[in-house]
Amino acid sequence: MKTVAKTETWRFASQQADIGLNRLAFQIKHALEVHDAEAVHDLRVAIRRFSQTLRVFKPCLRGKQIRKIRRELKQMMDLAGEVRNLDIAIRLLLKPQRNAAAPLRSELCNLRRQSNRALAAFLKKWLERKSSLKWRQALASSFSLNAEKLNKSSIERTAQRMLPPMAKEFFERGNEAVHTVASPRELHQFRIICKKFRYTLELFAPTFGPALNARMEVIKRAQGLLGDINDYDTVRRILSSYKGDERLVLWLKKRQRRRVEDFHRFWSQMLASRAEMQGWRAFLASAGSVHGSKKPTTRSQRASPPSDGQPAAA
Repeated sequence: MKTVAKTETWRFASQQADIGLNRLAFQIKHALEVHDAEAVHDLRVAIRRFSQTLRVFKPCLRGKQIRKIRRELKQMMDLAGEVRNLDIAIRLLLKPQRNAAAPLRSELCNLRRQSNRALAAFLKKWLERKSSLKWRQALASSFSLNAEKLNKSSIERTAQRMLPPMAKEFFERGNEAVHTVASPRELHQFRIICKKFRYTLELFAPTFGPALNARMEVIKRAQGLLGDINDYDTVRRILSSYKGDERLVLWLKKRQRRRVEDFHRFWSQMLASRAEMQGWRAFLASAGSVHGSKKPTTRSQRASPPSDGQPAAA
């Protein structure tokens, strides 16, 4: 870990961008071979992680080609998002009132096939244009030209500077979401902050070692609950375009309320206190230090809210 911590930020960023691009290229090929919901989900996660790498190390990543990469990532994400939303709707509608939901599921399956064809066409073009090689060259060129933008500081110093403010925003926005009884849409906005925080922590994980693992599990659990809430909201929006059975809508509302309650309870137990936020910020400020290698004292062993069987969104 000491070797990683002392690595210059631009060099570490270049390595992480290369890893993220490799993961993305693999998931693109996998999504073209396997057309199921899990493959699309994994593709979206790879897009998010790679996009967050570009965002975190933006000072090193500038220019026309980098802007083009960002645009294409957004297009890919939008297309994959349409498929993913339909996958969620189809999965949830398998649960209640099977006979009543059957005609709607059939129509959604047809829409899913159409959306997946559009996504596959985009991914095939991406491969045919040898975009992986072109993106890699663009990234290497940008890092070479803009390395001085990060003043060649070590990655541990960059982590110490960047992560505590992100933790502060995460805790403040989370407390606000709980105390003001935020709407599902507002909770979704906090979910985006949660994702960015998690994927940034994953980027800097080599500067912390195993000490970060328990804390990451807490973030993942919060993100999973928020993902479930958003899933129910997504399906309700899809159903609003159809003359659906009112029982389905009530079923979705009931489970969404239950998940909101689960999130409030989890946040209040695990993350709401000022001491917890201060502990996180102190821990993140210790990146690369002796203290950063110690096992963190968190409340991650407390009982988590019960699950109703729905898988958490990543």
